[in-house]
Amino acid sequence: LSNQLADTLKNRSVAPDEKREVTITFRASYAEKARLEQRCSGVVQSDYIRARLFDYPLPHPKLVIPELNRQAIYELKKIGSNLNQQTRAINEAVKIGSQPLTNEVKSYLKTLEELTALLEQTRQSLTQASVEG
Repeated sequence: LSNQLADTLKNRSVAPDEKREVTITFRASYAEKARLEQRCSGVVQSDYIRARLFDYPLPHPKLVIPELNRQAIYELKKIGSNLNQQTRAINEAVKIGSQPLTNEVKSYLKTLEELTALLEQTRQSLTQASVEG
């Protein structure tokens, strides 16, 4: 497999990471455009055409997340960020001695960690549901 990959990469005349400075346009019929859009199915058209033309591997389709899930994910990230800030602040206060590491503080930190993990699971579930749906 690695030899096949090396051969494939060696046969490329244009490196995929090369800076693209030239714009190419061409005309197509409505039927051809519809076929192209159907074949792209979530992949940027220029990336699809380039992959087909230069034998690059096809890129993965863009992940389309419904607006409702996108908004929920945004809110979850904000909450997660706040939890992380609280955790850092408590840990810093304990380090410099201005906050004693009592059982109550340990319990609070553990709760923050559990909430952060739960938020991440929920975010992943929303993203996964978008992919499957």
